[in-house]
Amino acid sequence: MKKTTKGALAAGSAAVLLMGGASTLAFWSDTGNADAGTITAGSFELGDVICDDDWTEGADVITLLVPGDTITKTCTGTLTITGEHVGATVSLTPTSVAAAEAAFGGEIDITATLTAPTAGAIDEPGAHAVTVEIEVDFPYGPATNGSQNDTAALDTLALEAVQVHDTTP
Repeated sequence: MKKTTKGALAAGSAAVLLMGGASTLAFWSDTGNADAGTITAGSFELGDVICDDDWTEGADVITLLVPGDTITKTCTGTLTITGEHVGATVSLTPTSVAAAEAAFGGEIDITATLTAPTAGAIDEPGAHAVTVEIEVDFPYGPATNGSQNDTAALDTLALEAVQVHDTTP
């Protein structure tokens, strides 16, 4: 490229840059505070859960578990929820179930069913009586032979209430 061409390009570029700086933009701005009030979070509390004294199978009180038994115990508590569009589910925590099952050689199955409220889930705020039926199933079969005289302390089973967001008006 010739020196004269380079010079012409440089001069043209300088002219373009100078023209761009010739006009300036000025404007004013301001901010104001919006009085949006206050917000407060609701609450969610599962009170003490109290269980029946005895494990039962049908009408029978069971003190020693044998293969083939399925025993139940009913536990009740109060779940208090404040806020809108909020509900809950209640179940046993998986870690507490795993620990109890392992203490019995892994040969029992523990489940819990929310029996009250009868819909199986709580779908509105307020104080709710919660009833959970805990079931221990000791299946019949040859694998149960090693569990004779095993003991599993079930006093560490933990119920957990988990908030669900109800979007229905």
